[in-house]
Amino acid sequence: MSTGIILASHGEFAKAALGSAEMLAGEQKDVHALALTTDKSLDDLEKEVADAYADLSSRCDVVIALCDIYGGSPFNAVSRCMLKGMNMIGFTGLNLPILIDLLLSREISAEEVKEHVMSVHQQSISPIEVQLADDDEDIDL
Repeated sequence: MSTGIILASHGEFAKAALGSAEMLAGEQKDVHALALTTDKSLDDLEKEVADAYADLSSRCDVVIALCDIYGGSPFNAVSRCMLKGMNMIGFTGLNLPILIDLLLSREISAEEVKEHVMSVHQQSISPIEVQLADDDEDIDL
């Protein structure tokens, strides 16, 4: 089982997220990071998503698309491709914990992907709670 991943975002966020994830998970193959920039239209981004899907689906069993914002143009580009029959699993809320987890869990089955991502998502945000030490205590983090 192999998994291809499409990242789509406003600006360079998807590319930067992939770069950050690769610092922790190593260089990755079968990942396309797409950026909606001021010089691109929704149609341009949709074509990039379709091209990425064509490339990945030719050699991967599962294609997952992660977009930054629900209802945004990257979301719309992925949704249009899915409506045209491109068989990918789509999510919004692209963040580094989910991306790293997916990169390290690429042998997961299509049936397990949604539950797995939702589980990681629930854990990907939590408050930082610290307590100041007494003046005579050293702080170790």
